[in-house]
Parts: sequence; C-alpha cells; structure tokens
Amino acid sequence: MRVLTSALTLIPLCIPAALGGHLPGPAYPAPQDISSDSSRVGASWKNVTATLDQTLKGGGLGKLASAMLKNTTFSMGMFSVHDKDASSWQYHHTAPSTLNGTYGTKSVDADSIYRVASISKLITTYAGMVELHENDWNTPLTEIYPTFKDFVEKTAVDFDATRDIEWDKITVGDIAAHLGGIPRLGIPVSTDILLRSLANPAVLDAWGLPPLNQSEIMAQYPCLQNVESGKMECDVDDYVKGIASNLPRYQPAASPLYSDSGFFLLGGALANLTSMSLDDLYKKALFEPLGLNNTLSKPPSEPKDINRTVIAGTAELALQEIPITTPSGGIYSTINDLSKIGISILNSTLMSIDRTNRWLKPVTFTGDLRYALGRPWEIYRYEHKDSGVVTDIYTKLGDSGSYSGLLVLVPDFEIGFSILGASNGTVQAQAIQLIADTLTNSLMPALVNQGRQETLSNLAGTYKSKDKKLNTTLTVAVPSSSKSSPGLVITEWVSNSTDLKSLLAETLINQVPKLPPAKASPNLVRLVPTIQDTSGSGQIAFQMETVDPTGPIPGHLFTKMYSAGDWASTIDQLNYHDIPINEFVFNVDKKTGKAHSVTASAYNVELERQ
Repeated sequence: MRVLTSALTLIPLCIPAALGGHLPGPAYPAPQDISSDSSRVGASWKNVTATLDQTLKGGGLGKLASAMLKNTTFSMGMFSVHDKDASSWQYHHTAPSTLNGTYGTKSVDADSIYRVASISKLITTYAGMVELHENDWNTPLTEIYPTFKDFVEKTAVDFDATRDIEWDKITVGDIAAHLGGIPRLGIPVSTDILLRSLANPAVLDAWGLPPLNQSEIMAQYPCLQNVESGKMECDVDDYVKGIASNLPRYQPAASPLYSDSGFFLLGGALANLTSMSLDDLYKKALFEPLGLNNTLSKPPSEPKDINRTVIAGTAELALQEIPITTPSGGIYSTINDLSKIGISILNSTLMSIDRTNRWLKPVTFTGDLRYALGRPWEIYRYEHKDSGVVTDIYTKLGDSGSYSGLLVLVPDFEIGFSILGASNGTVQAQAIQLIADTLTNSLMPALVNQGRQETLSNLAGTYKSKDKKLNTTLTVAVPSSSKSSPGLVITEWVSNSTDLKSLLAETLINQVPKLPPAKASPNLVRLVPTIQDTSGSGQIAFQMETVDPTGPIPGHLFTKMYSAGDWASTIDQLNYHDIPINEFVFNVDKKTGKAHSVTASAYNVELERQ
C-alpha cells in the first residue's frame, strides 16, 4: 500500500513552465539529505570531482582548462545548514609552484590558509551587520570624517556636480553596496599612471599626458610619500585627505561602481561607529563567536601559521600588510572557516532572521538581467533550463594579485560552497570561476531533484479529517517531470463535500486582469513554501500559485506583469476573515521533516496524513 501511495503522488502532471508565474524563493522545502549515497546532490558532487580529476589529467574540460587548473593551487568545499556531513565534501589541488615553493604549505587541505582577497569585503560588512544598529548604515560620511565635511562646506558656494563629490550625500550603506559613486581605487594603492611616472617620467609622454607639479601632488596625497618610499603605510585619515577632492564617477546612489576605496572608508567608519579597532571588531563580531581560529585580519606571522599558508609569488608580497586595505582585501582564511561563516549567515546564528532576510536582498541592479548587487553581495540569477524558475545565488568574488576566491550561498536550498585559489601567474581567477561554473551547473538541477524527492516522501499524499462527517480530503502530488513548474500540486481538495480544487483555480486565475475571463484548468494549481519553521514550530506554510493558462502576450513587458507575477496578482487576494483561502500549513516531525497533518488555514480543520 505504501508503494501504491507513493506512485500515486508522483504523477506525470504537465504544468507548462513557460506559462507559469513564479514567486521568488524556493519551490520545495530545502533538502535535508545532501551527502548520503542516495542523495541526488551527492551524485552531482561526484560528477564534478570526476570532471576535475579528468581535467587535471589533460582531458575533461579541455586543454586550456587543464593548464589553468594544473597551475592553480585551490581548495573547494561544500556546506549545508541541514546536513553537517556536507562539509566533508572537499576537493584540493596543489600546483607545482606551491609544492616546490620555499615557504608555506606543500600540500593543501581544508585548513590551509589563503589570502581571500575581496571576500574580505563580505567579512567586513558581516561584522558591521552584527555590531551596527540598522540606522548606522544611513550615516553620511561627513559625520564620520571631518575632512569630508570641510570639503563639502568649502565647495558649497561653487559646487560642480561633475567635479565635486557630495560626501554628505553618501552613506555607510552606500559604500558597502558600491553605490558611493567614488573612485574605484585611489592613491596610494592603485595602478594610477601618476605613480608610475614618479619612477619613470617618460610614461607621461607615452600616454600623451601633461606633467603635474610633484610638490602639489605630494601635498594633496599625504600617503603618497610612504608609498613612494616603499613603506606601503597609510592612515585612513590621511587617505581621506587625499581622496576628498577627487572627481566623482557618479552622483551618490545613482549607479553601482566597484570601489575598493569605499571599503577602505567603510573600515574606518566601522571603527568609528563601534569605538573599536578593526581587529577587535572582527574578533568580537565574528572570529570568536564562530570559532574562526584560522581567519586572520593580519598576515600570518607565527611559523605554525606560515607553514599552513599558501604562498603565491614572493613571500614578501603574499604576507604583506597594508592596514588600510584589510577591510577590502587583506583578510586570510580557510575553506573550513568560510563554511562556518556561510552556515552562520544562512542559519541567522549572529543576527535575527529579519536582519538576515533584509541583508540577503538586492540593493541595486546592474546592466544585465542575470546580475544584481547587495551589500556587498554579487547576486547571480540562475534560471533552471526546464522550468524557467529562477534561483538567486549570493556570492562574493575575491581577486587580488596571486589570489582569488569565492564564497557562495544559495538561500533557497540553505546550502553553499567556497573556493580559494592561488597561482604564480594570472590564471587563478579564471580557474576559480571555471570550477564554480562546473559545480553550479551540476549542483542546481540536483538540488531541485533532491527537493522534489524529499517533498514526495515527506509531504505528498492524502490527508483526511478525523471527523468522517465532514467529508474533507486533500491530496497533493509532486510533478514527475523536470519540465513542469516545481512545487506541490493539489490533485484533490474536497471540503465538507464541496469540490474546492476547481472553484479555487478558476477564482484565483481571474484575479489576473484579462478580457475575456479565462477558464483555468484545476491542474494548473500548485503550492510553494512561503514560511519554513521546521526546527522551531515544526510547521511549513505553503501558498498557492496559479498558472495563467493563456499566458502573456509574447514580447510585451507590461501585459506580462500580472501573468508572471503571482506576488502581485493571485497571492493573498482571496481571503476569509483575512485568512488566505489558498494557504496550507503542514505540521512536520522536527527530526525527519515528514508531515503528519495539514491545516487549510481559512477552514481551520486539521487533516491527518493517511
């Protein structure tokens, strides 16, 4: 009988994905089983590692990929909120340059220390998220840096929007999201032709640039003298003096522009707002609470740490400390520690869930539909080929000198991975991105399939009222085809002898403005999770999405909005006593995730799983 029930709840329901409107967020509850031999996700990981093995031997992804990977030392690791064993999924490769190096590790593992480059920006912002009040992110930079305030007052009379930065309009939150409109990378740590000309004046002739008065330049940039002498030291207040009069790139909050200088300023702002040094802030907010024993805000200096560090290029450069750059790119860590960071974000370990939810959201778009930005998230919008469902992937890429890395979170599946790499050449960035693409393209379909299988086992089936007089039955199934819109599909819903399935489908679809009114097939109704509290109350709330059977007019932007946007058209439109008619709450076992009953919220009747 159990076999028959499972067969009946995994049926070939053809819900046309192309006609579907999808809510943002997961289509299935996050899968619990990631690492077992029976998990689809486990199979995808094995495919990826086999591909990497073949590529390192000269096959797999091709000769160019093989050369890049062979010459890049890298470590890759998975992590999951629900499956601790997923953290044991790791892949490591030690390039000849590391193996034969004079200093540092000769064989990498999960505790090998890498410079994480711009993943430092994410760690810095995370520390700020933990320690700052939300209103602090709206603080203008002029309230933190007196030099900026003086500059704004000085330029107020003859203000020129094309030449004067409006520091009083730029907030702490703006620079964390690359929305300051300020220079990408200013004096003293830059590739500015001016710096090169100080050592070789002929550079100006090569570029056809006019000469500048060096004494005036030195006066404008207090840090420049240290850079020229090779000290590579710069106090944040001196840096502020140098950048204050630079030209704006955009007006404040107008458009994103990647800016390391913004994170130099963010580091100083966090120290100011918390009354702590950055080193103390990192320790208090993140390192100590999460047990990040191998994450450092200064270059490794103890012999035991240096012996575990990946030294790419010269040791002098690999272990160089430029304090002002720490919040932007100067932190060192391991994939084990990055896993702890990733899990703590997904699990809201250090912050309330509402703060985490606000943080894991776009702040601005880019010029491409597939990418958005947060603070300082680089958000990739992955579209599943068969269903058209979009999964947002929250990442931070690091790339500086000989080091590159990625920290990746997939909140819909409560899973993530990290990759850290280094090389003596310039190939590590491409190598890391290639590995990430290979893993993502294998992992994402597997996560959907695993979610489908677990939903079939844990939630699908028939639910009936204890009171036989009510004649109330709900049967939910899982689409068997990957081309169908994923989610739970209602195959039967009778409430007190009334066929609600057909009635609800037609009523909901006609919430979408359309002339003439459309007749909806009851098969075009599905449930998707909206609130998941499996470990807390042991409940998962689902809302019903309704697919427009006629679909939007092809190529038309505005007429598609309601058809493709359930968030605006059908969700929470039909209520009874302000309770959604189309909401169902499954009561599940906290350990196994298996449902034992479901309640149709508006009807206030608990139905037992048969």
